[in-house]
Amino acid sequence: MPQPTIHIPGIEPLDLPDRRQSIAPLHAFLRECILDGRLPPGTTLSQVALAEQLGVSRTPVREVLRMLQEEGFVDSQPNQRMRVAGFEPTELDSDYATRILLETLALTMTIDDFGARQRREAKSLVTGMRRAARAKDTAAWFAAHGEFHRLLGAGAAEPLKRQLRSLSDRSARYIRIAQRSAPESWPATGDVEHPALLDAVIAGDKDRAVSQLAHHLQGTALRVLHDHAPHYTPVAVPRAMALVRAGS
Repeated sequence: MPQPTIHIPGIEPLDLPDRRQSIAPLHAFLRECILDGRLPPGTTLSQVALAEQLGVSRTPVREVLRMLQEEGFVDSQPNQRMRVAGFEPTELDSDYATRILLETLALTMTIDDFGARQRREAKSLVTGMRRAARAKDTAAWFAAHGEFHRLLGAGAAEPLKRQLRSLSDRSARYIRIAQRSAPESWPATGDVEHPALLDAVIAGDKDRAVSQLAHHLQGTALRVLHDHAPHYTPVAVPRAMALVRAGS
């Protein structure tokens, strides 16, 4: 007798007007489900179940799961179904080390042209993060947070910005995991660090801004690692910080 299909809570049929072009919206949807926790780490991903729940064929589901595996959001073992990737401290350590190096580089390419319009937008985003935190609106907080960091690197060339977007998306998943386990402790840190970083940028103090950004990213990485991998000793993040200090 065939085994019953196990459905995943929170996954509803998608309204896809053209099923032949379903891969892009399907990828965006499942990716967001992983990022926002609807598909928690360790969740088994059955092609059959997902296709049935989403109202699509198995072919685009198979392709999207392959894409998500390449991005590091899902993994699989031989002869086993795919699962949402679990917490991997070495990945977080490496991603944040790379962010420290590349985001500080992008900031140095942005700060000289950070004019009145950018200042107003950045201040509005900081205010938006505070309001979202008070309202416990995680989606709004992440949207404002992502735009804030994007704005600080807006002067970089597009290839660098693409790398930063990818790293930000990957690390956002870990932040969301940590926020769900300690929802009250995260907003306070951002309320202090983001305005201090913005003050340095507005003042045109490149060395201070780079230091603030590097320490902000380092602090996030170390907090997540402390909470979820307390026995792991960071390797990449401290070395990235040493390089930033040497270059200042």
